[in-house]
Amino acid sequence: MSKNLTSRWSAALLGALGLLSASPFAARGADTPRIEFDRVVYDFGKTSEVETVSGVFRYTNAGTAVLKIEPPKPSCGCTVAGLKPDTLNPGESGELSFTLNLGHYRATVEKHIAVRSNDPEKPEITLAIKADYTPLYDLTPMALMADLPLGVSATNLFATVTRTDGKPLRVGKLAPSKPWLTASVEPGGQADAATARIRVEIRRDGPPRRFNEAIDLFSVEQTNTPVSTIFVYGHLLGELAASPESVYWSVTDPAKIRSERPEGFVTKRIAIQSADGKPFELKNPQSSLKEIQVALAPGEHGRGYELVATLKEVPDATIGGSISFDTSVAAQSRMEVPVIVSVLKAATE
Repeated sequence: MSKNLTSRWSAALLGALGLLSASPFAARGADTPRIEFDRVVYDFGKTSEVETVSGVFRYTNAGTAVLKIEPPKPSCGCTVAGLKPDTLNPGESGELSFTLNLGHYRATVEKHIAVRSNDPEKPEITLAIKADYTPLYDLTPMALMADLPLGVSATNLFATVTRTDGKPLRVGKLAPSKPWLTASVEPGGQADAATARIRVEIRRDGPPRRFNEAIDLFSVEQTNTPVSTIFVYGHLLGELAASPESVYWSVTDPAKIRSERPEGFVTKRIAIQSADGKPFELKNPQSSLKEIQVALAPGEHGRGYELVATLKEVPDATIGGSISFDTSVAAQSRMEVPVIVSVLKAATE
C-alpha cells in the first residue's frame, strides 16, 4: 500500500512539473532580447552659460537573443539623438547620444526620447532629459507688446538684459527686423556693468495692422550670431475696429449641431465701430468659406455696423478662412476678420 501511494505521488509530481514546463512562465527561459539602460533620466540640474547640452545614455543587451533597436524619436525638434550600434548580440553594449538646444530664455526644461526595440517585455522605453536653464544673457521681459491707438505716432517700451555670469555685458549691436523699430542702450550705465536697459521705439508706419517683429542683440565678442532676441508684437489701430477681431467655432458634436442647429451656437456677431466717431460706410460683406454666410444686421448705420455670420454647414474637418468687407475709410478700404471652424470630433451623418 505504501509503495502504491509513493508511486502515485511520484506520478503526480512528474505531471505537475510537465505542466509547469509547458506554462507561459516557462517561456521566459526561451531566448529573448532584453534592453537595459544605465539610466532613464538625464538631469543637468541648474545649467547656465550654454545654449546646448549633450549627454549619453548607455544600454546593454541583457537577454539571450539578438537585440534590434529602432532609430530614437525625440519629442521635439530641439533635440537630436542617435544610437550606435542598433543591433546587439547578448552581452553587448551601445550608446545613445543626444544634444538638446536650450535656446535663449530662462526655462525649466523636460524633453523625452522614445526608444523602440524587439524586447518583448519593454518594446518602448522613454528617456527623459531635464535642465533648470538660465541663459548667459537673461532678458526681462522676453517679449514687448504695444497697441498704438489712432492718433498716436510712436511709443517707447523697455527691456532689461543681464549677463548672468557677472561679466561686463558689452552690447555690440541691436538689429531690429523692420526700419520702423529702433532700439538703443539707455545711457548712464557703467561700462563694466553686467546689466543694461534697452529702449525700443515703435513708430507708426503704413496702414493699420497687427505686427510681430524682433530685435536681435549682439555682443562685442559675438557678432555673427545674436546672443538674445527681444520679440515685439502689437497692433497699429486705425479709424475702424472689429470686435471680436476673429471668429471661432468649436464643434465637438457635428451630428448634434447638424440636427438641432442651436441659434446661439451657429450665429456669431461682429461689431464694426469708428474709433474717432466719424461716420463711415460698410458694404460687400462676404465669406471666403462656403459653409459660412455673412450679412449686415439691420440697425443704425454710419457710425457703427454689425455683421451676422452664420454657420450654414458643419464641415467634416477643421477649416479656416476670413470674413471681409469694404469701407469708405481710405486707410482701411478693405478689412478682414479671420475665421476658424474647429471640428474636434469626426463628423458623422
